[in-house]
Amino acid sequence: MKKKIFYILPSYNEALNLESLLNKFKKFYKNKNVYTLIVIVDDGSTDNSLDIIKKFIKKNNIKKLIIKTIKHKKNLGLGKALQTGFEYCFSKGNHDDALITMDTDNSHTINVSYKMVEKIFSNKNDIIIASRYQFASKTKGLNELRKILSVGAAMLYKIFFPIKNVKDYTSGFRAFKLGVVRNAWKINVKFFSETGFSASADIILKLYKYKSEIRFSEIPIDLRYDLKKGDSKMKIFKTIYLNLALIIKRKLF
Repeated sequence: MKKKIFYILPSYNEALNLESLLNKFKKFYKNKNVYTLIVIVDDGSTDNSLDIIKKFIKKNNIKKLIIKTIKHKKNLGLGKALQTGFEYCFSKGNHDDALITMDTDNSHTINVSYKMVEKIFSNKNDIIIASRYQFASKTKGLNELRKILSVGAAMLYKIFFPIKNVKDYTSGFRAFKLGVVRNAWKINVKFFSETGFSASADIILKLYKYKSEIRFSEIPIDLRYDLKKGDSKMKIFKTIYLNLALIIKRKLF
């Protein structure tokens, strides 16, 4: 059975970025002979995101590149969008398939995602993180305050949850061996318990419990905030609070 690639793209009012991102998927995958499913979880958008996706699908019929849209009636937060995407992919995929989470705002690059896919398909890694703290990582367009806060968060997570080969705990740009994370989800009914921006870190902390069984690795990221259009959905001080609360919660319970 051939391995497949699943992308989960949480999206909230990303009309300014969606068409450009989907065209990049089209260009990258048009000559690749691999089944690829893009799951866009629209988390209660109030703009014309869905119209843009429908128009793109109507105009582009790319063999083995399938786009699935799941709509939340109201905005539930990043954690719930990830949960919806993961659970849909769990129902469709096989153990050795690759599952990638990435942002929908053009800041994450598809060529890096495919490098992570290749590492998953090599069967030597279970979780790959596109990390800001690997040599040769590139970041464009991110303000200095966000950089400083990201470094501080990474240090705190590393102190309290020292996962081998992991430096970037909050990056949402990752690849998973589908069956590995699905098994962890089956064991833990509260696997997707965080609803906000701390959800990405919480997934890593939940998988940390199985660190003797799961092989983590990182690759350099090419982070392109300079290509992002529109305002950031992340509220900085709320996100700081959520991450600090998560560290305390997971350390105590």
